[in-house]
Amino acid sequence: MRLSRREFNKALAALGATGFLMRYKTDVVKAFEEAKSSGVKLFWLQGQSDSACTVSLLQASDPDLYDAVEELSVGISFHPTIMPSFGDEAIRVLEEEDPDVLVLEGSIPTGKMESACTFGERNGKEITLVEWLNELIPRTKVAIVGFGSCAAYGGIPSGKDFDGKSPTNAVGLYQFLKGRNPPVPVVLLPGCPGHPDWLMVTLASVLLGIVPKLDDYWRPEVFFSSLIHDNCARRGFYDEGWFAESFHESDMRHNKCLFKLGCRGPMTFSACSETKWNGGINVCMNAGAPCIGCMHPNFPDETSPFFKAQSRLEIDLTKTVFTTLTGAVLIGAGAYIVTHAIRESKVEKERRKEE
Repeated sequence: MRLSRREFNKALAALGATGFLMRYKTDVVKAFEEAKSSGVKLFWLQGQSDSACTVSLLQASDPDLYDAVEELSVGISFHPTIMPSFGDEAIRVLEEEDPDVLVLEGSIPTGKMESACTFGERNGKEITLVEWLNELIPRTKVAIVGFGSCAAYGGIPSGKDFDGKSPTNAVGLYQFLKGRNPPVPVVLLPGCPGHPDWLMVTLASVLLGIVPKLDDYWRPEVFFSSLIHDNCARRGFYDEGWFAESFHESDMRHNKCLFKLGCRGPMTFSACSETKWNGGINVCMNAGAPCIGCMHPNFPDETSPFFKAQSRLEIDLTKTVFTTLTGAVLIGAGAYIVTHAIRESKVEKERRKEE
């Protein structure tokens, strides 16, 4: 596959991640094989994580693609979960080789809590993830990829405690690299866990020298340009005002929207509804679980508390203001702007009350 950047993005937008992989899977596999044969080095670092994103990738449903990843894993220079080497031998790779593609899974503890995530040591002193990133990022040649919400924006470890602080001052690559002018493109793929198809497409594209078109949060626009709410199978129930009042009514057979059960689909940009999970079989809302907004840049704080409804005013205002606009991207962008403005207004009012 020798598509131009424009052709690649056009095909991806038209087919979606799963459709793209099905249509071009032979070429994607070839991209990985060429990467291995040409000596492309991929470093996969793990910060504060539970390895769920790695498991998500290794459970990709297409056998050919799985075989490609499994085959390439032999050539992956560093990955704590699946590499055969360990100890000083593994750390030596990070010190002596330069990555072509640097993938991060998990969040980055910072400040006084840098020591919350370490691997390897020098002169008897543990080396923190922050130190490794500061060493490896300037040496990365092709792209940096943050896989999963933790790596992208901090995720669960960045959640604030009762004192309004993250226990480990956790951040994602977005906050860590903001304003630092990294030497190569940075592509973020949030999700808890990240979607394997989206990573496969992203890795294939960067290995082919094609960087997907990114939004302001460094996410591929093709996966993050519309709200989950826009393409949800339950959207019609929302428009009709048919809402589940309890989880006893969350099954699809009840024909109810999960908005009142706290669904965050109306405030979260993602292609979950189109791509789905487990080989395109299902997605949270179809399985009776409200979206918790795990793709949101401010997950989990801004999407919490889970299972508590947001004000419907936020969504209805969007519908009213943007009826003259066309296209899911414009509607989705409008939804975010209006929702964010309302939320900021509420915060400001509460602050004034406290004063």
